[in-house]
Amino acid sequence: MGCNSAVYEALTRMGKEVRMFTPDPMPRMYADLPYAERFEHVSELPAELPDIVMANDNGAFDRLGKAYCAQLTRMGIGPEATEKAAGCVMINMDHHLGNQCYGDINLVDPSFGACGELFYRFFRHLGWEVSLETAINLYATIITDTGRFSYGNTKHETFVIASELIEIGVDPFDVYNRVYNTRTPGQMRLLAMILNTMTANDELGYFYCYVTQQMVRETGTLLSDTEGATDILKTVAGYDATYFLKEEEDGNVKVSARSNQGFDVRAVARRFGGGGHTAASGFRIHAGIDEAPAILERELRLHMEELRLGSGD
Repeated sequence: MGCNSAVYEALTRMGKEVRMFTPDPMPRMYADLPYAERFEHVSELPAELPDIVMANDNGAFDRLGKAYCAQLTRMGIGPEATEKAAGCVMINMDHHLGNQCYGDINLVDPSFGACGELFYRFFRHLGWEVSLETAINLYATIITDTGRFSYGNTKHETFVIASELIEIGVDPFDVYNRVYNTRTPGQMRLLAMILNTMTANDELGYFYCYVTQQMVRETGTLLSDTEGATDILKTVAGYDATYFLKEEEDGNVKVSARSNQGFDVRAVARRFGGGGHTAASGFRIHAGIDEAPAILERELRLHMEELRLGSGD
């Protein structure tokens, strides 16, 4: 969200017409960031052909959402289009290892711990102004992508860029409050319900929690209000990996994975067509919330067996 907003401001200043779309409601934790109100939550994109389609911080085309991907493909945009639309360029900017380079132009650099770092260096390289609003958005992407500078992807460059954003005028305390101190009573009740679903598999060294659509309705919240819950779950000690299963409106399950002990959750995510980072990844299970835990366990067992055979044990 922060990277999109940064580009939105930069191009708007140049007199370009820019629109930002999302298939999901804006998570409340990002609602107080600059330009958050400019995001259009729509199930279908405009029919007119744009000059540029830009996808940021997405490792794969299908992560844009099923409906958006289908529509872009019909318009001749993206890797699945059989006939490319003339005059339209798709740009893919990302920092995920394993990015599928699905754009016509791909700027992908996994050496950056956060996509906000990549965009900051990109802006500086082009000589674009980094306003206070843009600096706030980029700083927000850095603290969320790095788990407030606690994940393994946090590097020296991360702190260098963060310090330069602070020099521009970013107040770290203010951004932290905007992003993290925003939970409503309903969100806290939902978090309590999620924690109550904790199920551990000591044999395989992981545990999972889940949230259902019914739980969301009972608390008067949105599924997007669970943003950030995975970071709380990963604080549980003694497990190689944490999986947070979220029942979506279509009945499928979106999974967020985190690891603390060096376990590669990205390798497991790739078994489901997902991806991300070694310690933080995501994927979807095309099954109901009742079946998803067993499917996850099955794939984890297969992954562990492949690791065992590969090591020669």
